[in-house]
Amino acid sequence: MILSTRYSLGFVLTGIIFCFACIEKVPEVKKTIEIPELGLVLNYEGWIYEEYDPNRDSSDPNRSKNKREFSGDKQVKVMFYLFEPEQNKGSEIRTNINFVSEPIPPKYSKATLEDYVASIGGLYSNIYKEYEILSVPQKCSFGKEKCIFLESKFVLPNTAQKQQIRTLQWIFFKEGNVYIFTGTIPESEFSEKNKKILNTIQTLTEKI
Repeated sequence: MILSTRYSLGFVLTGIIFCFACIEKVPEVKKTIEIPELGLVLNYEGWIYEEYDPNRDSSDPNRSKNKREFSGDKQVKVMFYLFEPEQNKGSEIRTNINFVSEPIPPKYSKATLEDYVASIGGLYSNIYKEYEILSVPQKCSFGKEKCIFLESKFVLPNTAQKQQIRTLQWIFFKEGNVYIFTGTIPESEFSEKNKKILNTIQTLTEKI
C-alpha cells in the first residue's frame, strides 16, 4: 500500500535540524524521559533535551535554518529533540534524535507497519537526491511494543556542499498513530556517532 506523501513527510524532515542552542550548566541528575504513548522510558544521558516550540520567533538566530515548520500540518506532533552537546564546526547540521507522532488517516486505517515502511523509499526518493535505504528493514521490539528499524541516507538539499545525511529510524504503530524515533547524523560523522544513537535507543524500557 502506498501512503500519501503528506502523511509521511513529517518524519524524516524533522530530523534535519540546524541547532545552535545555548548550553547551561546544570546539576548532574539521571536523565530520563517518560513516553506514555508507548509505555516506555528513555535514558538520554549525554544529550541536550529540547521541546519543539512552534511559537518561537522566526527571526531568532537559534532557530533552525532548514527545519520543517509545522504550522501547515498540525497533525504532526513533535514530542522532543535530543541534540549533541557540541556541533562539529565542519558540518552544517548537528547530530540529533527526534521523536514525533501523527494520527493515521481514516482511509489508511487498515495499513500495517510493514505497509508504511514499504512506502517510504518511493516517497522520499521524490524529495531527496540519492535517497537510498541501506538495509532490509528489521523487526524489533521494546518491552511489549513492536517496531521496524530502517537505515537510509540521502543528500541534504539547500546546503553549500551537498551534504550527505544518514538516518536511523524506529517506527511504531499503536492505537491509530505512527510514532517514530529518528537519529540524524552527517555521513562524515557516522562512524563516530552511530553507536551513541543506537545505545541511546537501546535504553528504551517499559515504564514500571
